[in-house]
Parts: sequence; structure tokens; C-alpha cells
Amino acid sequence: MAKKYSVHIENDEVVSVEVDGVIYDDPDQIPDAEDRAKIQALIGHSPDGSFDPEFDKAFENFDEEFRELERQSAKFPTLILAIFLFVAGITLTIAIISTINISRRVAREQSAPGQVVDLTVQKSQGGYDSEGTYQAPQDYYYPIVEFALPDGTQKTVQLSEGSWPPAYEKGEPVTILYDPDKPIDARIQSGSSNILMWLLPGITGVVGVGFLIAAVTVAWFFKSSSDEKKTSSG
Repeated sequence: MAKKYSVHIENDEVVSVEVDGVIYDDPDQIPDAEDRAKIQALIGHSPDGSFDPEFDKAFENFDEEFRELERQSAKFPTLILAIFLFVAGITLTIAIISTINISRRVAREQSAPGQVVDLTVQKSQGGYDSEGTYQAPQDYYYPIVEFALPDGTQKTVQLSEGSWPPAYEKGEPVTILYDPDKPIDARIQSGSSNILMWLLPGITGVVGVGFLIAAVTVAWFFKSSSDEKKTSSG
């Protein structure tokens, strides 16, 4: 007949063991070695009284994996901060360089009275917008202007600023701003022309400042969290 084995536990501690109705306060009191071994197996101990080696090994592996996860998590704020600072640095550099170039161009520009002598039409490509609505091809009107250089030479230039509806009419007088070294880069003096010129440094500058603020916020947030952990552990 098979023997019955049981272990009595209170408050996570073994208080007694039972072999076929016989109660022992300690497994070492069991006279039969086979019975003693089976009881020890039930309570998760090896015969020498230590924890099960397989359990120890599994616990050690878990502990090491947890520590590695902690190390990787500690690197995450630094990575995020580095990305934000990198993007901020790139965009602010573009903004600064483009601002310097545009400022130099504006400083070189000279003005001259001119006239819109014609309008050329260029059709845009149709396609779907971000909402999935199809946009048909659109005609854009690009003014062709004529103005005189200081030496009396007449220059005729097609401007790169197109619009719909047409912003100018044929024969309309305008003020032309041009680089004496590159008269072909002329533009009409207007608010829209100034906005287009400063669009790139404006956008990149705003993006750069935004990422810089985000980097400072991330650094402050994780520093505060680290200080709180140190205070709690202290």
C-alpha cells in the first residue's frame, strides 16, 4: 500500500511533516531515508537542507535579466535626450546658415522700377491630398518682368513666384529687387516675396527651438525622477 506524505506550512514556514499518519516536527526526524527524501522533495529542499539547485539557477537568471533590464532602461533617457539635441542642432544650424545667406542677399539687393510684360502659365500636378480628396491640376501664373540696370541694359526675367489667381496683370508697374551680380534672380518687392524668402529659416528655427525645449524638459524630468529615487532609497 502506498504511503501518504504531507507537509504542514504556516506563515510560509514548514511547521511539521507527516508520513503515513506519523507527524514529525522536522524532516530530519524521519527514520526512513526514502521517506525523508520524499518529504524533502515536497518542501522544495535538497537532502542537505539547501534550496533546490534548479530553483536557485532560475532565480539567478531572472535576477541577472532584471539587472540588465535596469541598465538598458537607464540608457533610455540619455538616448532620447541625444536624439532631441541632434535634431535641434541640425535644424538650428540650417536656420542660422539660411538666415546668414538671406541677410547677405538682401544687403546686396538693389531696386529698380520695372513692369510686368507678360504672364506665363504652368500647370501643377494633380493628386490626392492628406484627406484622400483628389485635387485637379491647377494653373499657376508666373510674371515676366522687365527692368533696366544702372548701365541702361534692359533685363527681362521670369520670376519663380507663381500664384493662382494671378497676383499681377500684364503692363502693371512694379518695383524690382535684384542682385547686381545675378540680375536673373530678381524678385518683385512685396510682402509675399519677403515671406517666401524667410520661410525656410523660420520653419527650421521654430522646429529647432521646439526640440531644444523638449530636450531641456526631458533632462529636467529624468533628473527630478532620479533625485526622488535617491531620496526614497536614502
